[in-house]
Amino acid sequence: MPAQEMQTSQKRVLLTNNSLSARAGTECTIRDLSIGLLNRGHRPIVYSPTLGSLSEEIRVRGIPVIDDLRLLAEAPDIVHGHHFIPTAEALIHFPSSPALFVCHAWEYWMERPPRFPQIQMYGAVSEAVRDRLVHSEGIEPSAVIVLLNAVDLSRVPPRTRELSRQAKSALCFTARRTHVPVLRTACEQLGIQLSTLGNCGNRVVGHPERELIDYDVVFATGRSAIEALCAGAAVIVCDSHGLGGLVTSENYSSFRRLNFALRSLVKPISVETIVAELRTFNVDDAARVSELARSEVSLDTQLDRLLAIYDSIISTWQQAHTKITAESRNALLDFLHEALPRKITDPRWPWQLERDQLVQKIDYLDKECASLQSDLSNERSVRRSIEAQLSKESASRVVAEQGLRQVHQSHSWRITAPLRWLKDTLSLAGTRRSGN
Repeated sequence: MPAQEMQTSQKRVLLTNNSLSARAGTECTIRDLSIGLLNRGHRPIVYSPTLGSLSEEIRVRGIPVIDDLRLLAEAPDIVHGHHFIPTAEALIHFPSSPALFVCHAWEYWMERPPRFPQIQMYGAVSEAVRDRLVHSEGIEPSAVIVLLNAVDLSRVPPRTRELSRQAKSALCFTARRTHVPVLRTACEQLGIQLSTLGNCGNRVVGHPERELIDYDVVFATGRSAIEALCAGAAVIVCDSHGLGGLVTSENYSSFRRLNFALRSLVKPISVETIVAELRTFNVDDAARVSELARSEVSLDTQLDRLLAIYDSIISTWQQAHTKITAESRNALLDFLHEALPRKITDPRWPWQLERDQLVQKIDYLDKECASLQSDLSNERSVRRSIEAQLSKESASRVVAEQGLRQVHQSHSWRITAPLRWLKDTLSLAGTRRSGN
């Protein structure tokens, strides 16, 4: 097939993901990619063993969303895989389809790269994730490319107001909450009002971009940080793991390569370090950073690159792939469908249940830690108030003592000393007579 014809040909792309029940990073990526491919004239299909509200958002656009690969009667031209098990299922079900697997995290077992001959290329969303694939998972370096996160800019509305010259409003848009009390205390010291969005405040919304445009500063990491930059906010990279700092026009590129995440969180989180970062807020530079981000992270740009990668993978695979018999394929598929863990609540897999319980415990401890952090911040605030009052009283006492010394050293005090002596003597004599 000629290269030009291949570039414009309609493709069936099967996208996989572990879950579509929450609005997290890969879930939103699947939504944006599938809709973007559809708008380009392609035919995306989305597979996930756990469906939810986000799957409905995709389905209403006319994109098939399934939780059982046996419902898909036509092989995809390429599999764009996320997560270990659903990607493996898709490749076993469609042994003649080539694949691209994209890893989104430094850790987590579900992000393990599957080892199938159909996977012609592995993508990593940051330099850290690239090093995981090459140095921890043993993937051939030539088969790994860095695919930085992208944002559908059409979802970001215009800002309702320009950034304030001095930051007045801030938003924490992170997955954990233990650092929120520290952020709140730091913001209070500078007269900044802090709000929360996402799991850090138990308020998950379908269109966070519509709220991001209302804040001067956003505390976030990863895809959330990119969304906030595109919404025109100044971004301080931080979460419960640590602090990266304010994104500026000078450090934007390094933050971008690290996906505004793990390797950039090199500073400890404290009231002092957060206050220091907030003091570096510069409205003009924030505007430059937002413009720079919007020029680089567009979903359209990423789709251009992905479609070129798809073409390359399909072309290479058509020249070299081998097939297995349909009988063995179906037998293997049936086994995997019955035996593999499919949902975290599956009682046949105790370790899945244990993991679910641990996740719930982590969430509980996260809340407890946030509560203790809040209590500690309140106690520190009370202590500072008491110390300030004592400092004022001490200063008043020093002033009074200085004034008294000045009186005692004055000329009038010295020349009236005999009169004060006579007064004290007469007062003492009167006291003795009354006592008799």
